[in-house]
Amino acid sequence: MQDNIRLDIKNLEDDILRIEDNIIEFLRMKYDKGIKKSLRLLESDLKYLSILANGAPIDKNEDREIMEFLRTHYDYLQKLSVPA
Repeated sequence: MQDNIRLDIKNLEDDILRIEDNIIEFLRMKYDKGIKKSLRLLESDLKYLSILANGAPIDKNEDREIMEFLRTHYDYLQKLSVPA
């Protein structure tokens, strides 16, 4: 069970990074609809990762790494969400 949770966490982190890459590409192309959809998906995945990590039976080091990942990417979401 613990390995499944770790895999889910890793997959979510990978998805978050992929979504951020997509947002950067959409910004370059000025594709507003894609940006908005990706921002919503990014926010949803970050929330789910937070919920999953808070309930996961993981050690303190793993928890610290996940919380740092969340802080970093929530900050990034905030920066991307600010209208230019």
